Amino acid sequence: MPHATRIQFFDVQDTRIAFRVFGSGPAVLLAFHGFGQSSVVFEHLQRAIGSRFTVFAIDLFLHGQSLHTGNPLLTKTSWQRLLDAFLETHGIERFSLMGFSLGGRFALATTEAFASRVDELLLIAPDGITRSFWYQLATSTRAGRALFRYMLHHLPILTDVGHTLVQLGLLNRTAMRFAELSLSTPAQRDLVYRSWTQFRLISPRIPAIAQLLNTHPVRVRLFAGAFDRIVPGRYLLPLTDRLHRFELTVFRTGHNHLIELTAERV
Repeated sequence: MPHATRIQFFDVQDTRIAFRVFGSGPAVLLAFHGFGQSSVVFEHLQRAIGSRFTVFAIDLFLHGQSLHTGNPLLTKTSWQRLLDAFLETHGIERFSLMGFSLGGRFALATTEAFASRVDELLLIAPDGITRSFWYQLATSTRAGRALFRYMLHHLPILTDVGHTLVQLGLLNRTAMRFAELSLSTPAQRDLVYRSWTQFRLISPRIPAIAQLLNTHPVRVRLFAGAFDRIVPGRYLLPLTDRLHRFELTVFRTGHNHLIELTAERV
């Protein structure tokens, strides 16, 4: 992996967007990473696509060095305003998008806001197409969020519930193991709670996005892992079932190695 490129900052009002730029290609690619990561993960792509794209890899809020100090609840409208200012400042008119896991939700929300300016949409095991029952339960109501916070502060109870759900066949064992690893420290549990609750309104409207993608000449490429139990391939169906055209690549891997494998195909 190449050495990390220098972090840069874009400040507007009470917000700071941290990002890295690499590559020297004529086209622009905005890249959004997954949960618990930062913009550094996309440097896997530098050798593969650096001659085709100039990549702006962006730290999501609560990750890396981006800061959102105003209203902690991020809305699609505020996200659109931030991206619009970022694009204008950097002289970016047309661009492509890449999103992995949680970053897929931000790539979809950006597509919803700027579809007429998007050349290519690359989604790698994207969050935001299918909302899980557990996510809805934990974030959609005040009572659900309070229960979610309580469970995270009483982890043995949450773990016991999770293992019971695995035994009942209601939760995949791999997903349970991923949850245990993601919740192993107080800092990780805080990041999970804040990411789930503060990003809950970044909820892409899949029927509307599909209509936009069918209307505009956007090349849609989706990448999934055959053994991914975090964002399984079937989670793509609410979008792909509505699209007139798309390209799908399925790798024989799980969730965590998809960025590296995608770099070899892009």
